[in-house]
Amino acid sequence: MNLSIEQINEILNDLWNFHLVLFGVALSIFTLLYSFILSKRDELKSISEQVKIGDKSPMLAQRESFAKKYIMRLKSANNHAALTILVTFILFVFAWFTQRLIPDCNVQFKRISLYTISTLTVLIMLYSMFIFIKIYNQYKSETKI
Repeated sequence: MNLSIEQINEILNDLWNFHLVLFGVALSIFTLLYSFILSKRDELKSISEQVKIGDKSPMLAQRESFAKKYIMRLKSANNHAALTILVTFILFVFAWFTQRLIPDCNVQFKRISLYTISTLTVLIMLYSMFIFIKIYNQYKSETKI
């Protein structure tokens, strides 16, 4: 497929817009999960204080165990969000740079960049779908009554 320079620039523009949106969504998710982790960590500190003063109730041990598992699950999800932030930011900058700063006379470089960014975009979309399906299946299993 032989794309014109205008088509390449238009697709690069769409790609960097897409990556900017994905970056913003991933950053929002990261921030939200981070606040949940901090909240649960404070609860865990409170439980630890109760244990230190001698409260050895099984209910307290169970709450501590649930809090630790919850934090670990959210940390894992946040690691995926952080990876998405990093990759989409790099792709955003690369697409923007290629479209705006590489001269139009360098069509071959722009074409190779376009194919590279497009391939990586498809991979990040597949990764995002995999993570979404994983989280959704976990949600379904944890909310069964």
